[in-house]
Amino acid sequence: METDNKQNFCKDFYISFHQNASWKMDKFHFHDTYEILLCLSEGGEFFVGESTYPIKRGGLLVFNSMDLHRSSGSTQPSYDRYVAHFIPEYAAGLSTPQTDLLRCFEHPVGSYTGNVQLSEEQTQQLLSYFEKAQKAGQKGEYGDDLRRQMAFIQLLLYVNSLYDHVHRDHLIVQKDSFHKVQPILSYVQQNFQNPITLDSIAQQFYMSKYYLCHLFKDVTGFGLNEYIINLRILKARELLRQNISVQQVGEIVGFSNNSHFIRTFKSMVGVSPGQYSHRYR
Repeated sequence: METDNKQNFCKDFYISFHQNASWKMDKFHFHDTYEILLCLSEGGEFFVGESTYPIKRGGLLVFNSMDLHRSSGSTQPSYDRYVAHFIPEYAAGLSTPQTDLLRCFEHPVGSYTGNVQLSEEQTQQLLSYFEKAQKAGQKGEYGDDLRRQMAFIQLLLYVNSLYDHVHRDHLIVQKDSFHKVQPILSYVQQNFQNPITLDSIAQQFYMSKYYLCHLFKDVTGFGLNEYIINLRILKARELLRQNISVQQVGEIVGFSNNSHFIRTFKSMVGVSPGQYSHRYR
C-alpha cells in the first residue's frame, strides 16, 4: 500500500523527469497533490481504478487526489516520463471565472476520464511545456517567480485543451472484482468524515466483515480501515493548507480525539499538523 503521504514537500508545484528500466507499482496509491503524467516510452499497462490503459509514447494521464492508480511495465531498456505534481488550491487560485485550470482533473467518483493518446506533434509540444515549466525560475533573477508561474499556467492550459480535442484511447476493463469494490470506494469517499465502521459498511453492502475486508484488501492493496485513515489525513492536509486550526481539522475529518489525530498525522506525514500548516502560511 502506498499513499505518497511523505512525498516531497510541495508548496505550489514541482516537475520531474524519470528514466529507469523498471516502472512497476505493485499496489494502488494516491496523492494529496494532483498529477500530470506524460509517457515517453512503450510497454506495459497503467491501471486506474477498474480500467487498464496501455503504456505508449504520448500517453497522457491526469489524476486528482482520489484516483487510485498504479503501473505495470514490461522489461524495457528505459522508461521515460515527465511528471508534474501540484497543490490543487494553487491551480484554483490561478483560475478565472472563464478559465478553470482544474477542469480536466475533475470527474465523478468511479468514472475516470483522464487518459488521452497524443500525436507525436502534440507530444513534442507538451514536452516543451514540461521542460519550460521545470526550468523556469531556477536562476532566482528579477521576474523569475512570475515566469515560473506563467510557465505552469501555460502547461495547464495546454493540457486542458488536449482533453477537448484528442481522441481517448480504448480502455480494457479490469477484473470483475473491482466492480464489486467500486461502490464501497464511493461510499467511503463520501462518508469518511463521519464515524463509519467496518460493521456499518458491511451492513450497508450486505456483506460479512471478513468478506468485505478480504475483498477490499485483495483488489486495492489497502486495508479498509487503513484506507479510511488515509482519506482523513489527505483531507486534513487540504484543510491545514487553508489555515484552519488543528483542533477543528481533526474534528472535521472524523477524529474524535485530537491527540490521536496529531499522532496519526505525524506518523503518516512526518511532521505534526501544526508544523505542516505553518509551511503554507
